[in-house]
Amino acid sequence: MKRILFFFLIVLSGCATTKPDVNFPPPDAQSVLLTLKTRYDLVDTMRTLINFKLEHKGKSEEVRGYLNYAKPDKLSIFVMGPFNEPRVIASVVGDSLRVYFVAENYLIEDQLRDTVMKDLFEVDLRVSDIRSAIFANPFLDGNTNSLKVEGYDDEYVVTRPSGQNSYNEEISMIVKNTAVNKWRIKNDTGKLIQEIDFSKYREIGGILRPLKVVVYRPDDHTRITIESVDPEVNVKLADDIFEFSIPKGTEVYKLSDLKKKDESSQDSK
Repeated sequence: MKRILFFFLIVLSGCATTKPDVNFPPPDAQSVLLTLKTRYDLVDTMRTLINFKLEHKGKSEEVRGYLNYAKPDKLSIFVMGPFNEPRVIASVVGDSLRVYFVAENYLIEDQLRDTVMKDLFEVDLRVSDIRSAIFANPFLDGNTNSLKVEGYDDEYVVTRPSGQNSYNEEISMIVKNTAVNKWRIKNDTGKLIQEIDFSKYREIGGILRPLKVVVYRPDDHTRITIESVDPEVNVKLADDIFEFSIPKGTEVYKLSDLKKKDESSQDSK
């Protein structure tokens, strides 16, 4: 259970470090990027219940929690137990990550790296990809210099070279509202490496957002489902919601210590 809890926290922590720096490409793609960027710019704060499901190598686990977000770089997550009690409390400010396990009374304190999913869980999923998925905008990474846009009936398809390896990306969008519905990463032979589906679009405070995101990585046998329930945007959040005090006697660890603890636990079984 601790593994799924921490996986949940790392995934959602990605949405706190979004600092887009988009250099607009030629005019044929500019309007698409401008629409997506405007939606991101309009969200200053967000509060929502999150249902999170991880399917990994034949096993499936689910958790739920409350997420609070404020620009430019603040995030808090409260993972709840079966009786709605807080089990884990986490905060991210910039690239600084703090995760407190309530019952166990220990704290993970470290920097949030883009490769942490691979380092801890051997799933080659970048935190920045999840960040872009949370905001339904694959272009938040600034990779906008070599875009090609094609139209197919009611759909746009944007292709670009990926920022990793020699991969290519295909981003399909519904023409009617310029909403991303699928983001695929493929290798140079066309094999699917990663796919992110966006669905259940709804206007929240006048801003179009998907309430469901599914990340699929076939080689890692991993599927991550993130579903938002009753989200609110641009609500007033207290400053202290992103801070929490730690009881005396709390043990403090680094991210690397978590993997060692997990490996030790597996060896003892």
